[in-house]
Amino acid sequence: MDDNNFNNYDEFDNLQNGSDNLSGEPEDLGKTQEMESVLFNREADEEARSITPRDEFIEMNSADDMSRTLLMDSVSDGEERYEPADNPVKKRRRKHKKKQINHTRTMGQIFLGAVISVAAICIGTVLAFKVIDVMRDITGMAKQQKEMDFTIYDNTTLDDIADSLYNNNIILSPKLFKFYVNYNRKKHPDEFDFLLGTYTLRSNMSYGSIVDMFRTEKEYTKTVLVMIPEGATAADIGRLLQENYVCRAADFERYYKSKLSNYDFEEGIGSDPYRLNALEGYLFPDTYEFYVIDDLKANPAFDTEEYAKIAADTMYKNFENKITKDLVERMEEMDMTLDETIILASLIQWEGTNEDNMSKVSSVFHNRMKDPEKFPKLESDTTYTYINQCITPKINASNMEEMKAIADAYDTYQCEGLPPGAICNPGLEAIKAALYPANTDYKYFLTSADGVFYYAQTLEQHEKNIQDAALRENND
Repeated sequence: MDDNNFNNYDEFDNLQNGSDNLSGEPEDLGKTQEMESVLFNREADEEARSITPRDEFIEMNSADDMSRTLLMDSVSDGEERYEPADNPVKKRRRKHKKKQINHTRTMGQIFLGAVISVAAICIGTVLAFKVIDVMRDITGMAKQQKEMDFTIYDNTTLDDIADSLYNNNIILSPKLFKFYVNYNRKKHPDEFDFLLGTYTLRSNMSYGSIVDMFRTEKEYTKTVLVMIPEGATAADIGRLLQENYVCRAADFERYYKSKLSNYDFEEGIGSDPYRLNALEGYLFPDTYEFYVIDDLKANPAFDTEEYAKIAADTMYKNFENKITKDLVERMEEMDMTLDETIILASLIQWEGTNEDNMSKVSSVFHNRMKDPEKFPKLESDTTYTYINQCITPKINASNMEEMKAIADAYDTYQCEGLPPGAICNPGLEAIKAALYPANTDYKYFLTSADGVFYYAQTLEQHEKNIQDAALRENND
């Protein structure tokens, strides 16, 4: 650089000290303005660093110091413009406004939270009560005590059961009960078949207890003595059992209609196609004690097959016990089968009234059977009674020919020898009479209206006895 020229710093010192231009030449205005600009920029930076934003704001806006204002205007026009800090007063006002907004939002959130909490508590309370009701209903706890008798019939549906239990205050929700049953039926299909019958239900019973009761055979404790008279038919016995609520007659019929293959005595029973009831004659007449099936009183269609089987088994076992070894040996001596003995005993049972006349009636049948050429037919009027009581009522349009053939087979005025099956269930006295007939030559007998017996060896004597019996009846 040239020695005659000021460097920047020397020039700056001269300006500071107010010294004149030594050369006396005119001032270099370009240099002077440049230096003034640098000077002012530097002072502005220093002042900007030495005062606080608030003081700077006051000083810059003061009416007493116009030079300061001009200075700031000059600085603001510079290339590197100084940006003063934001107005703290305005900033505080904005913060205060934000605080108000935040406060409003906070209060809204608190209110909304409170509403949600109250709603949740209410919903939770309602749900809690619902859950409690469900548990009470399923378990049967804490429910008002109610009791009812409910009968399940063949056509009773689950809807019928649920509605009836609900209407009688045994359960609180029929839908819940049906859901419980259907859900468990899917899991255990073989264990949810309801049995027919009448059940006593209480409101404190759980769903499980109610269902278990519907699935369990009811135990009966009340008993009844049923006296089966000697000479009763199988149909008569069935009616007696039904009248005493032991079982239904129709259910009992299943256990005498066909062979059961459960007893030794069945081996001697033939398979005659014209036999009406295979086990007629083997239901031993006696006095029996059976359970009373209360459900049969309320529901005549109640399934009593199991109880009918018990009743039939009891009578068949009694029969086996009554046919002693001595009686079997006597059958062999008489060259008679067990079945022939029982069939003959059934005729004797209805013809005779006591041991004496039974043995004589037996002798008549035996004497006829010993002479089949002369007396091929037994001609016992009792078989007409059996036909009228037991066969004729079963005849209808669809089985007329079949039943007519059966009726003819039992008619001892048409069939030869014994009928195909017994006509009643004889007692021990009649069975013994069949095996131990009186020693007579009688071929005929008859009984008067008042029970007097007439016997004859010939037809002529028999016809005279008929006249005597008629005269006796007329005189009475």
